[in-house]
Amino acid sequence: MSLGVSGKYRLDRRLGGGGMAEVFVGSVAGAEGFSRKVAIKRVLPGYSDNPGFAKMFVSEAQISSQLVHPNIVSVVDFDRDSEGRLFLVMELVDGKDLSALIETGLLPPAAVVFVIAEVLRGLGFAHDLPIGTGMRGIVHRDMSPHNVLMSWEGAVKVSDFGIAKARAASEATASVFIKGKPAYMSPEQANGQALDGRSDLFAVGVMLWEMLVGQRLFTAEDTRATLAAVLFGQIPRPRSVRPAVPKDLERVTMKLLERDLAARYGSADEAIDDLMACSDAPRSGRELLKTTLAKRFPKSAPVRQSAARRRVAAPIDGTAPPSGGAAGRGHAPSVDAPAPIKRTLPDSAGGPVATPAPTKPGLETVMSAETATMDVRPAAQVPERRTRLLPIVIAVAIISAVLGFIVVWQTRAPTPVEADDAASSPTDAAGGVQPVRDAR
Repeated sequence: MSLGVSGKYRLDRRLGGGGMAEVFVGSVAGAEGFSRKVAIKRVLPGYSDNPGFAKMFVSEAQISSQLVHPNIVSVVDFDRDSEGRLFLVMELVDGKDLSALIETGLLPPAAVVFVIAEVLRGLGFAHDLPIGTGMRGIVHRDMSPHNVLMSWEGAVKVSDFGIAKARAASEATASVFIKGKPAYMSPEQANGQALDGRSDLFAVGVMLWEMLVGQRLFTAEDTRATLAAVLFGQIPRPRSVRPAVPKDLERVTMKLLERDLAARYGSADEAIDDLMACSDAPRSGRELLKTTLAKRFPKSAPVRQSAARRRVAAPIDGTAPPSGGAAGRGHAPSVDAPAPIKRTLPDSAGGPVATPAPTKPGLETVMSAETATMDVRPAAQVPERRTRLLPIVIAVAIISAVLGFIVVWQTRAPTPVEADDAASSPTDAAGGVQPVRDAR
């Protein structure tokens, strides 16, 4: 599959790979120049020729095609390439996986709540999916931060459903292929027991613990020691490692990590309800995640802003926003005490946007103008308006002065002596009465 798959798909670049498959960014070609970016997961040579593996992989592909949910990566096609290798075509999530985001440092608790709740929504849908007669639901069995994809627009999607089951069909020994990543396995999975959706919930609990604390939960020198830690190791409360962790989030975390199945959450919906009841549950989680991704990956996040949005996001005081990263974004704020952006309006990605200096005059300029009328039009248009209004302003001033004089004159109540004296007193050139002098 050097240039295409079945003549319809083209490989653009390799994203990564694992023990059984590799993933590419590709595109699907259609009529009239139509093209759409997709993700293509191709099975490595040797596995496609294994009848047991191929049968299981086909079965899992058929199940994955039914997982149509906003929080699950969609499978859109399944086929073999010209060399007979199996491959899946999936929607391409343009963004980062949760593992990359965790590596940037501690996250705001509200962002943690949103991401985990979205993961649980996707898993809950899969756990309740009707598959066939007497069967209901599919267990992921390989939940880890690498399998949580986040788009630049704030979407959260679970990927790689069913690939762990496909591993079970190979003839390799258990020491070579383990169903899932040991550090995120549930105790019942590590012990080889039958699994249900609660096994995935334990893995989510491990992810939640690590996001809140900022370090790995189950670490050991090899796979056997890691599995022993999962089965028997102490699980410390998050607040015992990092006291800043909210108490309500700690309670949810520890219930997800219960080794006793009866004490663990019975469904993803139950865990979601408790998460949404936490004090840090976000009002607009998608926008928060979008902002967080843009700040943590300023060189990778695309800039998608209209001119109108940039004008709205311009600083009120007219100062230039701090530089650094894409679109002038600075460093990410502290997690426990985020630094607010002083006197700026947030854009859709949560940071100030570099824009040209505003063309409207400032407040001091308007207040020092010759007239008392605030003119918010561009300064180039103001002189023309003042020139047209000058004769009108002068005429109004003269008329107001004359009318004021008449009103004052008529309302004055002179004494008889003053009236007689006034009649014989000279007036000035403007018609005003001269002061009455003492005749004596």
